[in-house]
Amino acid sequence: MIVSGACTAIVLLLTFGLMGRHATRMSNPEQQIKIMRIVNMIPSYQVLSFISICVPNSYIYLQGFTEVFQGIALYAFLMLLCDFLAPTDQDKVAFFCSLETKRQWQPKKKRNGLAFLSLTWWSVLQYPIITWITAVAQVVTQLLHRYCLGSNEPHFAHVWITVATSLSTSVAVNAIIQFYVNMKGYMKENHPLTKLLAFKLIVGLVILEKILFLILQGVNALQVNDTLTYVDVLIGLPEMVICVQMVPLCFLVLYAYRTKPYEISNAARTVTLQPRAYQALESDHDEEALVSESQRRYQGGWLGLHAWAAYLNPLGLLLDVISAHRMISKARALQKRQMEQAQKAEQMARYETGYDIPLGA
Repeated sequence: MIVSGACTAIVLLLTFGLMGRHATRMSNPEQQIKIMRIVNMIPSYQVLSFISICVPNSYIYLQGFTEVFQGIALYAFLMLLCDFLAPTDQDKVAFFCSLETKRQWQPKKKRNGLAFLSLTWWSVLQYPIITWITAVAQVVTQLLHRYCLGSNEPHFAHVWITVATSLSTSVAVNAIIQFYVNMKGYMKENHPLTKLLAFKLIVGLVILEKILFLILQGVNALQVNDTLTYVDVLIGLPEMVICVQMVPLCFLVLYAYRTKPYEISNAARTVTLQPRAYQALESDHDEEALVSESQRRYQGGWLGLHAWAAYLNPLGLLLDVISAHRMISKARALQKRQMEQAQKAEQMARYETGYDIPLGA
């Protein structure tokens, strides 16, 4: 408890400091709100793990929700990568419609970029949905005495919830990796590898440690004795390792998601905030430059309160999901109409040149 508590205090100080800097330096809300949701995974893991150590009986009720926070962070990470590729919905449609990607299991065959985006989006979105369902199911079956954490018998829910969560995690993580492999060449300036590494290390190490502790318990390397209790072996040690490892991982996250790319220089803010005399615009380019300059300001509000409100609003995440679904649906409908029009134009061209003359004409 002492070791884990000290690590928790360090992690909370560092992560909420980073999130606070993004909130007060919010020049790009679309990206920075997503970054705050990604960073939130670390304190969520930390706090739930520390509570499980202090109150072991709460572990079964809380453990499933760590996966929910992880799923939300993974979805936010995918949307952040999409924002790196194209800032607006119109830009995303144009970019992915013009793109072709390799199929994972059939590299020689190509997949349309929009179909690739849709497949990746659904593969990642299912993760927070499935983990939310399994987390609630874990609480309900525990209350009904049908969960049984220490058993893998099929008539208990533990084995089935574990399998469902593992499959969902595998599908989502594989989709993210494939998305990065296909898109990394288009966003080198955003350092996606560092951001992916910071995220993957957290998820990968937690999964690896769960497997390691299962092996140690299976070969009786960890047994109940005068020093270790059953709760220590099953809950205390694994959760303490998570609390300790989050400290060095936190520094990697601080570097990968730093606020420097979003900070506005004092000179730019002074120019923006000072009143300016009227000047005639000589071209559309001058108008765009003036609008861009006027928009370079922090939008988080006083002490970042507007940013924190947007981050904490659960409806904001739901609206983001709905907006992404509408964007993909409209893009696919537009692409379908374009294909139909191209086919009609080709048929007309063939008919006019005499290559497609109806019989009996």
